[in-house]
Amino acid sequence: MEHHSHTHDRPLNLNGESFKTEKSLKFAFLLTLIILIIEFSGAVISKSMALYSESGHVLVDASSLLLAWFAQIQVRKSPSEKNTYGYHRIGILAALLNSLLLLILSLILIYESYLRLVHPEKINSGIMIIFPLISLFINVVIGIKIHKGIEHNLNLKSSFFHILGDSLVSISIIAGGLIIYFTGINYIDPVIGLIISPLIAVGAFSVINETINILLEGVPKEIDFTEVKDEILKTPGVKNVHDLHIWSMSKSFKLLSAHILVEETAVKSSDICCIINNIQDTLAEKFNINHVVIQPELAVCSAAEGFCIHKNL
Repeated sequence: MEHHSHTHDRPLNLNGESFKTEKSLKFAFLLTLIILIIEFSGAVISKSMALYSESGHVLVDASSLLLAWFAQIQVRKSPSEKNTYGYHRIGILAALLNSLLLLILSLILIYESYLRLVHPEKINSGIMIIFPLISLFINVVIGIKIHKGIEHNLNLKSSFFHILGDSLVSISIIAGGLIIYFTGINYIDPVIGLIISPLIAVGAFSVINETINILLEGVPKEIDFTEVKDEILKTPGVKNVHDLHIWSMSKSFKLLSAHILVEETAVKSSDICCIINNIQDTLAEKFNINHVVIQPELAVCSAAEGFCIHKNL
């Protein structure tokens, strides 16, 4: 007997939450795009490597927001007979490709900053101060807009911390511009560029690591496998759990399948349904696991039964 359950009225409702989150992500992306244009324009006018590097850093965030927004749109697409899980992985594949391109961008900016350090150029410090100030103001507006939803949505939470990082970088560039303005020491600019450029690589590596884990159907990094197993074992009527698998289709869509050995007294279908519902409620509430497949058993799987892949998990 197998019980297959995934609810649409849980805290992380894959359709219900998407409209509000999608709107916030769209707003954040469009404003971040404005920041990117401002930063890049300032870099061209001022010849500041710090602003070029910051433009690359903002590009990382704009890409992240675009992909998060795109992922929310994909969530609302109905599964088909060909794609029974829907289209969640499209955003993951796009994120992987995007991150690889950002790694290349990071290396180019590091190289250009090094050349500028060896051969310093005169910097328009006024532009280097004013343009990041405008970006900082817009980032504050974005942060206020999406802060309300960060407790309930990982995409929004991730975007908020990206924005916080951008704000700190803008402040450092403003400080560098002030130093150049008052001292005329132009090599401060490529030094800032060399500090900021690796941040793009760090962010890209982080996304690559997460996307590969999702594509390999690994346990999501925010979920403790042992803790999930222990919670299932705490459910009244459950004697044992094995063949437990936890994976994700996207950052917000988590899945679980398991075999559970139930008490001999749980012979009624209603009793088993109650056990399954309790497990489902716990997984949704504590771990935001949205899609659960449970196979209840009254006897331990035989070693000859090929469908039980892992009896030690």
